Amino acid sequence: MDEGPSRYSSKTKIGNWNEELHLKEERIRKYLEKKAKGELMINKIHRNMQGSLKPSGLTYSKDGNVRYGDYVMLYSVKTEGVLSVDLTDRDAGNIEAYAVTTSTLTKGPVARNVFVITPARGDRKTKIGDVLRFNQSFCLKANPLLTKLNLSLTSMPLSPMQFSKISKKQLVLMSIDKSADTLFKARYRDSATRFEFDGEPVPCNAEIVIQHNRTGKCLFSDKINYHNDFGTEFEVACETQTTTKRKQVLVHEKTGKLTGDNAAKSETSGNYFAFLTASDPSMESAIVRNDDHPLIEALEILKSKLIKRSGLRGLTSIARVFRIMNDNFDGFLSSQEFSKGLKDMGVDLNQNEQKILFNAFDKDGNGKLSYNEFVQALIGKANERRLVLIDKAFSLMDKTGDGKITVDDLKGVYVPESDPETLDGKKNKFQVLSEFLGHFEASGKKDGVVTLEEWRDYYNGISASIDSDEYFELMMKRAW
Repeated sequence: MDEGPSRYSSKTKIGNWNEELHLKEERIRKYLEKKAKGELMINKIHRNMQGSLKPSGLTYSKDGNVRYGDYVMLYSVKTEGVLSVDLTDRDAGNIEAYAVTTSTLTKGPVARNVFVITPARGDRKTKIGDVLRFNQSFCLKANPLLTKLNLSLTSMPLSPMQFSKISKKQLVLMSIDKSADTLFKARYRDSATRFEFDGEPVPCNAEIVIQHNRTGKCLFSDKINYHNDFGTEFEVACETQTTTKRKQVLVHEKTGKLTGDNAAKSETSGNYFAFLTASDPSMESAIVRNDDHPLIEALEILKSKLIKRSGLRGLTSIARVFRIMNDNFDGFLSSQEFSKGLKDMGVDLNQNEQKILFNAFDKDGNGKLSYNEFVQALIGKANERRLVLIDKAFSLMDKTGDGKITVDDLKGVYVPESDPETLDGKKNKFQVLSEFLGHFEASGKKDGVVTLEEWRDYYNGISASIDSDEYFELMMKRAW
């Protein structure tokens, strides 16, 4: 029996296809909106990485002693890592506080692993610059380069509501708390002779024990994995972990070798830390203090505006920005031209911030900004590590080895066939290759040849947009 034609074809839509289509369009719209505003999770992680991994300075100690006001790293003997803050890992408690770990991931001093030793709150006798002594109270503050928040290393007594995330020991955080919970003191490592060293200067780069004033427990870090955006680091808590070996306390007390003030057992390596300071005085130049914040913020606003206009290449078009600001074309920017140029670019700075920025750029103090001063202030120079990567990338591109990159060098390295405008037939391969080269050439000089100097200038601009050496290296390796 003939059942007739099929009721449905392959093109027939069934079910809630219209609603699903609208939901899909709505999800795409929200995604694009968040992407444009930089609100995607990857954007937040990137911003955190950029801010936390900014290179920082360390204090150089001439006499080998730690002082109040010093910028130091706190090294854990057990984990071989340094104390580090994660501003994206906020504690769920009522007081604003963030997680701390010991990390081996970052080798040098950066914003998240450099701290400032300050006197206890209300201590009017101790001044910045005074030597820190054993058994003397201090606070460990977050680096001003990392955050404007007044964060201090804090530990609260262990309770059913407050404990470390993994090991359930006494919780340690970086908090805005200003109570006695933020006070610590350095103790001599050897418990048998500790009492004798109270009042003596704390040496730099030497193993010590850091004791929490209120609870008497010592700072502790073991190889307990703690996962965050930076990778796998190690948990920090307060726990005095002592050796199981018992000492002949009564015999030693009878002979006068020990008193009731001495600890009967010594701590383990999990309680041993060291204040690391600079090995060279030049490392102090990268220190950012609280008074430097207005300049740093103004400079960051200007840089971010340039980057927002043209992506990472925003700072490579600095010559064009200078020409736009220079109304009378004399090759110098007056303070009026500078202020007007910032306003035209939409850079929202008040008069005081504009003045701070202009004076910082004007190195010779003549009241005018030359092009070199402008470029140096905004871009600066890539460090040695980055320069090696930049030169290596140039060598890879320079196939002929003549010290310059031409269209011929690009063949086989950059594939113009995949360019959208080539696919649409709007441009031929040679035009696309020439335009690609043009990104690296100096403004106003488009001759189809990129020299090593032009290549370095271009990547100096890219380098100024990226604070982390590790992130810059990853970007270069992926690109070339």
